[in-house]
Amino acid sequence: MSLLSVEKVSFSYKKALPALKNISFTVETGEHIALIGPNGSGKTTLFNLLAGFTQTPMGKITLTGSDFRKLSPPERAKSIALVPQRSAINFPYTCLEAVLMGLHPYQRHMQPESEEALQTAQAIMEQTDVWHLAAHRVTEISGGELQRVLLARALLQVLPTGWAGTAPPLTGQRLLLLDEAFSSLDIATRIKMMKLLNTLRTGYGLTIIGIHHDMAMAFRFTQRILALSNGLLVADGTPDAVCSEDFFARVFSVHAEILPGKGFLFVDTIAP
Repeated sequence: MSLLSVEKVSFSYKKALPALKNISFTVETGEHIALIGPNGSGKTTLFNLLAGFTQTPMGKITLTGSDFRKLSPPERAKSIALVPQRSAINFPYTCLEAVLMGLHPYQRHMQPESEEALQTAQAIMEQTDVWHLAAHRVTEISGGELQRVLLARALLQVLPTGWAGTAPPLTGQRLLLLDEAFSSLDIATRIKMMKLLNTLRTGYGLTIIGIHHDMAMAFRFTQRILALSNGLLVADGTPDAVCSEDFFARVFSVHAEILPGKGFLFVDTIAP
């Protein structure tokens, strides 16, 4: 059984053209997928549906066979976490407090954090290089630092055990959605975070779908590409299979030079 199944999903905002048109695909446990496409192609709309922020008026989404619409918010939050491209946290939480919010689906109201939870949060913040910011206010850190704090929170949400060595890691039914989540990171940090995600994918069975505008990162670090254009799914395959001169010309209106086994170079735009 697939981890996630999207079947003939269409979506329209009020009095607007369809944002998604008859989208279908399945996702297996442990895949790392790049979701790509031009601006306005429907990528964020699809993510909002998968995260449960928007209900699906047409089509069906299932998580390990369960109808997505019948899952309660806590059930959904234990399996799926989203790292947004932009997040305005205006209240001056410390970075540690912000990361610990990832445990909310597992806690009773006003339940204090256990020593194990604090150890787990520290371990994941060390992995994402933000432990040194634990006592800093989220309102006082850089955009790239905030993105890593939000990544740590999301990882704690879907993998709340195993980091501190006190419990086995949870495996399966864990989906991380990244909406251009590394856009503010420098190149070295972006590579390090992508390597971390693939370590979690192979070690914990974490499944990752990331919206990417950095095609080089998508090509190097993901195993599969889903491409949207004008609300349609126009490509689904390995990076080598999808990234062709014809694909870049048709979907992104650019001339590309393909470098076999290495990637590609964008040469010029194609006049409308």
